[in-house]
Amino acid sequence: MRHSYLIFEHLEAEYHPGKPVLKDVNFTIPTGSYCAIIGENGSGKSTLLKLVAGLISPSKGSVHQPFKSVAYLPQNGSFNRAFPISIGDVLKMSRYVNSKITNANDLQKALNSVKLSTPLDCPIQDLSGGQFQRVLFARLLLQNPDLLLLDEPFNGIDEETIYDLANVLNDLHEKGKTILIAIHDWHFVNTNVPIIIEGKNGLFNLYRNQNLIEKEQ
Repeated sequence: MRHSYLIFEHLEAEYHPGKPVLKDVNFTIPTGSYCAIIGENGSGKSTLLKLVAGLISPSKGSVHQPFKSVAYLPQNGSFNRAFPISIGDVLKMSRYVNSKITNANDLQKALNSVKLSTPLDCPIQDLSGGQFQRVLFARLLLQNPDLLLLDEPFNGIDEETIYDLANVLNDLHEKGKTILIAIHDWHFVNTNVPIIIEGKNGLFNLYRNQNLIEKEQ
């Protein structure tokens, strides 16, 4: 995938006829990029991620992506944390996409990578929001995807967790993973993400993060 691209061609999407959420989106992202999709609520950030993940179909146009494996992390409210399963159970779900996960040591290493020391048999209902998000990031690491799609992953969690998980994403980017993160936090974007995809009223514009370019010079 060294010279491959994620390509959006005349992409449009709508949930109700005649009311497009995305309007003629056209841009190309090289593999290995770290991109923030930013904009106000209703600007189409989540819809764009769902189109890339293949969870919904475009009304017009297409998304072309070369990745063998894709991991999608929806917003926090999509999870029922009252469900009676443990941290280990959540992490074992990664085996459906990565059969190399074989034992508890693999699971523990993933938890160590996100700086969570809670035992594997701890019920997820006993976790704080930040702890549960660390578990979900650990599961992403175990899946070892080529493309990560994250929808507002830092909503409602503490600053320490955001800092630790931001470092996880930076490490993944350095390893060549492609990352698209929908987020509304401009401070996080300006200090961490090289490429910005800014949405407004269904229209998107892609550009380099000037703040990071200036730091590199």
